Amino acid sequence: MRQKKLRLHIRLLSLFLFIFISIECFGHNLSSNSQLSVIVNTSAELYAAINQANETGNIKIILQSGRYPIPQTLNILKPHISLVSATLDPLSTLLVGTGMRQTATIGNIIRVAAPYFILDGISLEQSPNHLIQIAGESNADFPILRNCILKDSYEQLVKVSYNRNTGIASDGGLVENCHFEYSAGIGPQYYIGGIDVHGGQDWIIRNNYFTGIASPGRKIAEHAIHFWNGTQNITVTDNVIYNCDRGIGFGMPNRPNFGGLIANNLIVHNDNIHPNADTGIILEESQGTRVIGNRIYLAHDYSNAIEYRFVETINVKIEDNITNKKITKRNGAQALLKQNILTADINKILTKQEQLKFGFTYQ
Repeated sequence: MRQKKLRLHIRLLSLFLFIFISIECFGHNLSSNSQLSVIVNTSAELYAAINQANETGNIKIILQSGRYPIPQTLNILKPHISLVSATLDPLSTLLVGTGMRQTATIGNIIRVAAPYFILDGISLEQSPNHLIQIAGESNADFPILRNCILKDSYEQLVKVSYNRNTGIASDGGLVENCHFEYSAGIGPQYYIGGIDVHGGQDWIIRNNYFTGIASPGRKIAEHAIHFWNGTQNITVTDNVIYNCDRGIGFGMPNRPNFGGLIANNLIVHNDNIHPNADTGIILEESQGTRVIGNRIYLAHDYSNAIEYRFVETINVKIEDNITNKKITKRNGAQALLKQNILTADINKILTKQEQLKFGFTYQ
């Protein structure tokens, strides 16, 4: 009965929004790149606004502060749809899924199947699958995730899928100033990750914070940031990755990456209970990638801070990084190593403030 009332409420709100937006479009001679604004206060109003946005596109949905339960996936089907909090503070505006648990059906909070989607100043949490899936197979290009908190999903927090047969993927994405977290300090299973992108080109990942992306069992979790399956020209800069099984990964065996830059990132891992703590940066079948100016301090017993692997990994430059573990060649890979520093002295890698923040005793 409650769901029937909710559906009726959504239909009535959709009709109201259709009339309102039609009048506004007529009065203001709406251009293809302008966005009308719709303000919502409840989950029902949010569903109704998205239903209407999926008819017209070009709508900014402004969420007033509050907690929005999301029992069904919010599907984005038209270009230029934005979800933005009124305060631009993600602590004030939460979209909450049905729980971080395994389910028989797919349960993303948001699924994007159109280009130019924006999510800004909103928290997403508690999803049975992904918090947000960008459907590259639907040409969902140029998505932006900005100033968001992405926390506690049963699978990867942000998934960017693609069509393996055609190669159609999501290109030109931007993720910046976001916080990725498993709030227990460890994930619910191994099949988790932070940002997992298949096949995309020209993505930028910058100024984000990742923590707790770690497997509780025998299998290792995916990376905090992972680009593979034909990704190209990816830029990953100025991120902080703390207590994650693996930091940044480009490529996988038989699923390569091409080019890209990994620069000025800070990767730290305590000597804690994580059973699968691994390397900070890894290139696997990644050609022409530059790894420059990163700081890596791993207090666990894994021996390598940076790895480059497989004969397909060529024309790689690894320069000006400072680490407390080795930079290691594996499986016939090739790279130019220049001016990297290996040191056991934590003070040369982390500032006093960083040591205290990450739970080390300042020396």
